Amino acid sequence: MHRTRPLRAALFASALVALSPGVSHANGRFPAAQQVVLGPGARSDVIALRVTFGLLVSRDAGRTFRWYCEDLIYFPFVPGLGFDPPVEVTALGDITVGFEDGAHALTDGCDVRDLASVTHREITDLAATPDGAMLYATDSTTGSRSYVLRADTSLAFRRMGDGVDRLRFLTVEVAASRPDRVYASGFDDTPSRTPRVLLSDDGGGTFRELSTPGGFGDSAYVSGVDPADPDVLYVRVIEGFGSALLRSGDGGAHFEVVARTRDAMVGFAISDDGRTVWYGSADEGLFRSTDGGQRFTQIGMLPTHGLRFHAGVLWLVTDWVRQPWALGRSMDGGEHFESVLRFEDVLGPPACARPSEGTVICGERWPTLQRELEPPTPRMDAGNAAPDAAGLDAVSSDAPRTDVGAPSTDAGMAATSDSAVTARPPAPSDCGCHMGPAPVRVGGWIALALAALVRRRRLGLATAVPR
Repeated sequence: MHRTRPLRAALFASALVALSPGVSHANGRFPAAQQVVLGPGARSDVIALRVTFGLLVSRDAGRTFRWYCEDLIYFPFVPGLGFDPPVEVTALGDITVGFEDGAHALTDGCDVRDLASVTHREITDLAATPDGAMLYATDSTTGSRSYVLRADTSLAFRRMGDGVDRLRFLTVEVAASRPDRVYASGFDDTPSRTPRVLLSDDGGGTFRELSTPGGFGDSAYVSGVDPADPDVLYVRVIEGFGSALLRSGDGGAHFEVVARTRDAMVGFAISDDGRTVWYGSADEGLFRSTDGGQRFTQIGMLPTHGLRFHAGVLWLVTDWVRQPWALGRSMDGGEHFESVLRFEDVLGPPACARPSEGTVICGERWPTLQRELEPPTPRMDAGNAAPDAAGLDAVSSDAPRTDVGAPSTDAGMAATSDSAVTARPPAPSDCGCHMGPAPVRVGGWIALALAALVRRRRLGLATAVPR
């Protein structure tokens, strides 16, 4: 499921809390978007945007979004402060969310179903076949062997094989053209925490280790598998404060470095034919390859927090403080993006005829969160073109183009609103925008502090894959 692993905003949150008196955040984290998933199957009716304050969900292809707070998603168990859940959309449109005590399936936001087959198991990642009919999960529960699990649309997960001992899974990916080919990554459950990458040709029943002469850095995350070729694998590795993207064209027998970033590479996406590949980071922007991931060119400076290619469209999650939107999409491979969601347009929690305890809590917290989602004025400039004079939330990612492909080497690492999505005016009357008090103004001295802290974010922790 091309997504990024969690991009945690703890330092960013601390900066704003410390430097902006009077601003409070319900869960102590600065509002930020991290990962987007879409479905069911090739459709884009359901959009789930993982954010640091829960999920923002659209069931009308992005025209409107509702807020699912943590208490609704996880009730009655709410994970720790910094937890970022794996998320997938099934063929039936259920949003599946894994967490430290199992997994839940959400339909309309009023019905949250506990998946009994994984109760009290720690689900660390989820992946789906392109049609959403088959889901894979990784179970790494403390004190137990780690397993790959599989389920159909009933979401009754079952273990595949006897598991792996002394390993903590981080990521799992399934090959679209060969569903029994599964790649996974994790680390030794020992003080060494040595990164490991594994391959299975029986749906996760048994695994064999993959290796590269230079090792897999400090941490390794399977980012994606070529949809047309199960032997083409991408692995993102953490190297100190930066990242490298590794590519294998022979099922993991050999790896070569194809890209590097000086900050965390938290966005990755791949086209349906495998020829076009994108990656990005918050500081270095968006890069693209049109030769199957062998050489990349920078195509823009949009801060990239997450990427996903779905049904011919490239989706990008960005920094809503520095850009006029949090989620955008491109119809031309990343040359230009249009706004799909601004935080200030979120309609609030779902309206339920028979609210659960979780939805009641969301409703009580919404007024405070709504005020926090007002954009800072002025926004921090990330160097991209501003929205056009007509007020359309379209941003060009034009920037000086720079070839950044690394030399090949085996020694290296690797609903109630009908507002138009593509031509939405800044504040349509029915979007619920600008309902709170005057937005917090981020002055130049605060912006400088934030810019410094952004570069020190905890690396490798986001979606998606893009990981």
